[in-house]
Amino acid sequence: MSGSPSSHTVFIDGRRLNVTTWGEESAPAVILIHGMRDHSRSWDRVAHALAAEYRVIVPDLRGHGDSDWADSDGYALSAYVADIADIAEALALKRYAIIGHSLGGAIGLRVASAYPDQVKVFIGIECIELPIQRDEAAQPTPYPVRLRQWIERRQAAAGRDMRHYATVDDASARMQREQPTLSPEIIGELARHAVAFDLGKGWRWKFDPRVKRRAPEDQHGTDLDQLLDAVACPVLLAYGDASWVPLPGPARLAHLKNHAISHFAGGSHWLHHEFHERFVSEALAFLHENRRTFQNA
Repeated sequence: MSGSPSSHTVFIDGRRLNVTTWGEESAPAVILIHGMRDHSRSWDRVAHALAAEYRVIVPDLRGHGDSDWADSDGYALSAYVADIADIAEALALKRYAIIGHSLGGAIGLRVASAYPDQVKVFIGIECIELPIQRDEAAQPTPYPVRLRQWIERRQAAAGRDMRHYATVDDASARMQREQPTLSPEIIGELARHAVAFDLGKGWRWKFDPRVKRRAPEDQHGTDLDQLLDAVACPVLLAYGDASWVPLPGPARLAHLKNHAISHFAGGSHWLHHEFHERFVSEALAFLHENRRTFQNA
């Protein structure tokens, strides 16, 4: 049924990636990509709204949700991009749309730039410039220094114990403190899918803590303009004016051939939750406008 999700497993190089799907297999495909420390079920309300007309494919990124963790060196942007491309190949997707949030949007943009013949629509939530790239632009650090810093952080984190919580409610309270703009109802639903239980220890987040240690190559933004130049599909960008992620400047955005910007007054980084109805309405309108470019032949 279009209103109920199904879970599937895709094996890539021996690693298990969990993929949740919604809608009819014959419908035009839309891949939803979550952000860092998030999970596929964060998209449930959006996926449910899209599933009446689209085949919605929602992976847990490596190191997140119910997908396998990678090794400590396996969380570079290029690795995530390869996973999305491999999932599209495994599901025989020839043309599809992508909607991505934050890191998921950065991944989606890179898929769109590398596969312009396949990605026909892109919708991104605060995803053009990652914080590490903005930090590098504001205070450039020679690559050998960045490389050593990354290695030292990697060494310092080795063997560090994960934090556990006595109850799911305790984990929810921690998430609520970090995301105060989200309602307790949304926090509760997100937390329910975000935690796993370790016998004798308690509840912990499912994501691999190492996903936060970004590869030093990801800090260098010199390739960003090149990848934006290569994005051929229509692009809709959503940004909140109360977010910690600012809208990129005109010079950066000029590299996108065909884009529109939707400004959310008072919005922070979780626009698809904070402004759910508006975001879904605008996403559906943008998908409908360009549907012919990625619908099945």
